[in-house]
Amino acid sequence: MYTLLIADDEADERALIVFLLKSYPESFHILEASNGREALSVLQRGRVDILLSDIQMPFLNGIELATEAKKLYPDTEILFFSGYDDFEYVKNALSLRAVNYILKPVSPEEFDKSLNEIVKRLDSQKIEFTQSEEYIETRFRGEVIPSGQTISENASAAADTLLLRSIELAIKLKQPEKLTAQVRELLHKYRDTPNLSHIYIRYICTTLLQLLMDAAPEQTEEDFQKAVREIYTFRHFSDIVELIERYLDMAAASIRQELDAPNYAVHQVKQYIHLHYAEDLSLNLLADLVYLNPKYLSNIFTQSTGCNLNKYIRRVRMEKACGLLLDTNMKVSDISQAVGYPNPSYFCKTFQEIYGTTPDRFRQGTERA
Repeated sequence: MYTLLIADDEADERALIVFLLKSYPESFHILEASNGREALSVLQRGRVDILLSDIQMPFLNGIELATEAKKLYPDTEILFFSGYDDFEYVKNALSLRAVNYILKPVSPEEFDKSLNEIVKRLDSQKIEFTQSEEYIETRFRGEVIPSGQTISENASAAADTLLLRSIELAIKLKQPEKLTAQVRELLHKYRDTPNLSHIYIRYICTTLLQLLMDAAPEQTEEDFQKAVREIYTFRHFSDIVELIERYLDMAAASIRQELDAPNYAVHQVKQYIHLHYAEDLSLNLLADLVYLNPKYLSNIFTQSTGCNLNKYIRRVRMEKACGLLLDTNMKVSDISQAVGYPNPSYFCKTFQEIYGTTPDRFRQGTERA
């Protein structure tokens, strides 16, 4: 069963898609979102295999949502539907490797055709990876190294196991320099021992890769599976080394970032503000988010950014408001709500303080230019 997310701000359209999906009773776990921001929140809570998204939605449009989805889950399949027959939308959809772009009202025949393409591709990927795993396991168990011993009997295997445990310990103890040195020691050993089984080396490198990717939380299961396939298809060991070095750098950087806790906390808060600017953002809420005292968070945020939290939130909201004024026909009162200002009068006053003009004049001046 695949997880499928429907993102559309029109309830009737979502209901139609759900109805069309009834012809696939055992195929999908269906999730729904009424706008782009809500859909992103769903994506951040767990993997989605298929994203069915409208293009025009409040807060985050379909192209922006799909871009974020691809960052979280690179193998997510995307199907766009929209009431806009616009070449630019189509071009952006294709650049995100969307399977199709369906115009509303959605045709059941076209929908079924596009969805069947997606399911076939996902099924094929699942079968391919399962067969690859079985092949690797079989070859690993049966491979005989030149010395005449099986891999499990080879003396170097015990040393490798100890080194892998030491690498795992360096990750747990947050020791990036020791981690880097030990990984390179292991890679150097295989570079200088050409008589070792190629399957065995790939197996050890896959185990090493798993440790490194676990230390870099931004990496997904899909990233891991893709990297494993690369390890088993590379012809030269130097290519495997380059791949491992890349993930080693990510893991070491992630550990260093955790060790630099104040800056990491500021980064998390900034990221949260950019995703939740339309909501009520209090100092206490943000401090709870990063498990810090509110006064301490306020101090380190100002030191790190040169700007206090309230001004930073206001700046983000105003930048988002400018974007909505330029790119949409939304009313100023609706934009005020969309960027976290329930009171339109206060929003207009704040906007004028920053930009020296009203939101309406800002929009009109840009249109004339």
